[in-house]
Amino acid sequence: MACCCESNASTRGTNAFFSRFSKRYAKQFRKKGLEKVQRYLLEGVKRESIQGKNIIDIGCGVGSLHLTLLKEGAAQSVGIDISEGMIDQAKKFSSELGVQEKTQYVLGDFVQLADSLHESDITMLDKVVCCYEDLDSLVQTSTAKTKTIYALSHPKENFMMEAFFKLQISLGKLFRWKFIPFWHDWQQMRSNIAAQGFNLIYENSTMAWQVLVYKRA
Repeated sequence: MACCCESNASTRGTNAFFSRFSKRYAKQFRKKGLEKVQRYLLEGVKRESIQGKNIIDIGCGVGSLHLTLLKEGAAQSVGIDISEGMIDQAKKFSSELGVQEKTQYVLGDFVQLADSLHESDITMLDKVVCCYEDLDSLVQTSTAKTKTIYALSHPKENFMMEAFFKLQISLGKLFRWKFIPFWHDWQQMRSNIAAQGFNLIYENSTMAWQVLVYKRA
């Protein structure tokens, strides 16, 4: 999981939290490849041709999603993450895979950086929406930058996941953790995406995560 947050003390904490685990995620990707939820995301994205397409990967982590698509024929990608460690690992993978000329990496908050970025054919947010407090702004800004395919994953809506997240949130506030996740109204998020002109074309799930892929109408 990797995410983007506002540039403040909380961001520094989030950066430190995810950077601490970046080598572990890189090792996992090198050894096992894509996670199941990521395979579902790409399965949905590839309902449309990816050949020659441009990608924005928000909360890109070690780069597994966009690097896979570049190897399969996508043209260019921009990976954005708040974690310096994740960005460093993604850069290493892009060089190892020989696609460094097709990649650009940006450290920071996508919502704050959006005006400086070009539109994308494909936008992806894997396990990002539960890391961002102002979800409405994230959805509005990211959909506005998306010409065709909008793909994301979010915590599955069931009692177990909601209780798990809310327990983490309560403990995080109590003990003042550097990083605290968010539990949002996921049905409202779906409505907001649809209101921006997108139709759901693919849906799948694991035990913990829901995968949604939209196409601009």
